[in-house]
Amino acid sequence: MSISSLATVLALASALTHASWNAAVKSGSDRLMSIGMVDATALVVCAAAVPFVAPPGGRAWLFIAVSTVLNTAFRLFLVRAYQLGDFGQMYPIIRGVSPLSVAVLSVLVMGQPLGRAAWSGVALISVGITSLVLSNRVADIRAVPIAYAVAAGLCVAGYTVSDAGGVHAASDLLGYTVHLFLVESVPMPLLALAVRGRGALRTVRAEWRLGLFGGVVALLSYGLMLWALSLGGTARVAALRETSVLLAAGIGAFLFKEALGRHRVLCAAVVAGGIVLVSL
Repeated sequence: MSISSLATVLALASALTHASWNAAVKSGSDRLMSIGMVDATALVVCAAAVPFVAPPGGRAWLFIAVSTVLNTAFRLFLVRAYQLGDFGQMYPIIRGVSPLSVAVLSVLVMGQPLGRAAWSGVALISVGITSLVLSNRVADIRAVPIAYAVAAGLCVAGYTVSDAGGVHAASDLLGYTVHLFLVESVPMPLLALAVRGRGALRTVRAEWRLGLFGGVVALLSYGLMLWALSLGGTARVAALRETSVLLAAGIGAFLFKEALGRHRVLCAAVVAGGIVLVSL
């Protein structure tokens, strides 16, 4: 298998697992506690793994710091978006904002040029993903949750580019991944405990399985993406990972009983066409 094909497979596997952990957060009774439990699980796993991996180099810590700030902001915006809007609307906006933003940043900041076919593919994926939010739901679209979703999407673009730089600056990919999660998994559990107080323990007792599942799958999802980013082609990897929105549309329909009409099917076809172009 070529490096390009491996990166494509890794990005698509990351997409599958990403939609799954986001659905776990959405399905919890308290979204702040859900994401706090997800991060707490990741924190425990990575703390146990630290003695067995190499620490990242000095320059890689800068990327970890930037990614931690952006990931924390992303999670806060994500919680609000899921509190105020539907999974089937918010998730496509969050993931749709990211690919074109990453493409522009990867060209301007990282000097990774894209050909015409790849640019066309990124554009198709972004248009198809963003259009999913309009599927039979125009009357339900509200400005405030959309603003939170857009802000979350911009944070995704920022930390994706930062982590692309981090995996190349680090001496060891696994070591970078473990230390990245170790640092960025601290803020949300602390915030959830501070905000919910004694109520946090009740939620953990009732929904710990959800947090455990979400944390393990979130680790797997982001680890796969970092592996793909280490192989190069930041914009391509980011665009392919956003195909998780197709899975989210299905999850929204079957798990959360949200509408899945012809418009969403057409958007899925547009995204599939974009995948073909971006993978060339």
